[in-house]
Amino acid sequence: MAKEKKEDLRVKRTRKLLSQALLSLIEHHSFHSISVKEICEEAMVHRATFYTHFNDKYDLLAYSLKEMAEEFHFEYSSVEEVHLKLFNVAIKYRRLFSQLFVEERDSLRYLIRKEMTEKMKQQIMSETNTQNIPPSLEVTMAAFVGATLGVLNWWIENDMALSGEEVYNEIKQILNLEHLEKIQDKTIGKE
Repeated sequence: MAKEKKEDLRVKRTRKLLSQALLSLIEHHSFHSISVKEICEEAMVHRATFYTHFNDKYDLLAYSLKEMAEEFHFEYSSVEEVHLKLFNVAIKYRRLFSQLFVEERDSLRYLIRKEMTEKMKQQIMSETNTQNIPPSLEVTMAAFVGATLGVLNWWIENDMALSGEEVYNEIKQILNLEHLEKIQDKTIGKE
């Protein structure tokens, strides 16, 4: 029994060393440029040991992100609490968050988000005859676009169980699109 406990501690220690090494390397390099060899050198662990614990660097990244989420206990008693914890985690791991969000720029999700946000900006600027969008409206637009993409992801993962129109009608009710118009009127001065 004591031997099992000792082995469990060794496994935890090795995984922690590898995870810390990856997070440390991400501070200075893009995730895609980091090799397993570099991770092993940073952690002072043999490559064979790495592959005993992880399939590849993506597996290690998934493990590291899971550990990070557990560190901050995303269980919450309120929606406000989980949002605040998420932003605090992003501050603590600023470089990691920056790396992972920047590296998705070739993804379909990023391109759709960028296009939707740009179309919203163009519409607001043409309707209000202004060139500047205030930060509060930028936050609101990001929330609406992000929520829409989250629902799109759910819809795809659930075999598109509802029609596109049914999903849109749900989004419309949940997101309260009139709120965007009110914020737009209030922040740009169209009262």
